[in-house]
Amino acid sequence: MPDLGVQVNTPSVVMVSRRSGRVLAVGDDALHGYEMGWRDAELVRPLWNGVVSEYEPAVALVRWLLNAAHGRAFRFKPCVAVAVPSGAAQMDRRVMEEVVAEAGARKVVLVDQSLAAGLGHHSDDAGIAARMVANLGGHTTEMAIVAKGRVWAQRTFPVGGQRFDQAIVAWALREYQLVLSEQTAEAVKVRAEALAVEAGKYAPFDICGQDVATGRPTIYTVAAAEVTAATDRVTDQITEALVDLRDSCKPDLISQLMVHGLTLSGGGALLPGLPARLCRKLNLPVQVNDDPEDTVLVGTARYLYGPWTKPPRKLPKPLTEMVAAPTPAGE
Repeated sequence: MPDLGVQVNTPSVVMVSRRSGRVLAVGDDALHGYEMGWRDAELVRPLWNGVVSEYEPAVALVRWLLNAAHGRAFRFKPCVAVAVPSGAAQMDRRVMEEVVAEAGARKVVLVDQSLAAGLGHHSDDAGIAARMVANLGGHTTEMAIVAKGRVWAQRTFPVGGQRFDQAIVAWALREYQLVLSEQTAEAVKVRAEALAVEAGKYAPFDICGQDVATGRPTIYTVAAAEVTAATDRVTDQITEALVDLRDSCKPDLISQLMVHGLTLSGGGALLPGLPARLCRKLNLPVQVNDDPEDTVLVGTARYLYGPWTKPPRKLPKPLTEMVAAPTPAGE
């Protein structure tokens, strides 16, 4: 909520009954209930890559969010803004509007994630001064040039944080014949990047996985640089897409872009060392918000109250010429 900050933060999952399809729990309660082994229950993700994949569970999820934020007996239906991927189809946008309206919203405003990422920056000139933004999600990276409350150029790149984890899994299998889960690979990625920044790229640390030949748990000691090198190809792919976007910047915005640079948001922005690597390759200042995972959320809320949403003031109607009534004959 724009005036009160983040009120609800919960996983977008819903637990439903297999037999009746009835919604049993939402968010953290759904995860907890599923882990406890509730009978006749399955976990549903009603949103996938920012669009609706299951209609009824999505309505239940949004209704629960509105009740949790406003209270179950709120008098007036709220106006709700929703961030959607920039490349979302018109049909997906319409379905999202219907879901939120059916859940209890008075008005639904859809905001491109790229624009929301620019508006959510912590500076006073957020959304006004020209800057590049990149929202690193799990499966995609939304990148754009944002200025004056609008998007001037944008790209949706099908590479996200999950691709880093997959690169580490492939590296461990290729170099050490070690099988890692993606959850373990994510922990290894964060640990290696942090060590490379704090203690140097040759700092050693242990990785544990399953040996391919024997199937036994095995521990190897590796250098932090080995892991960061394994993700270089993924970083290069994202960098190339950002370079193409930078080169498409309009000449009248390039001077501001050189000052404000690139702002990272999303869970992928938490990767230590990534801003420095992108800065070297892009030759632009790179910043990360204090709460990168909430940047799009904050920008979406700001969109409701920013000057860019106010309709242009109506011009006064031109004065019509008063035509004198004809004088009757004989007067």
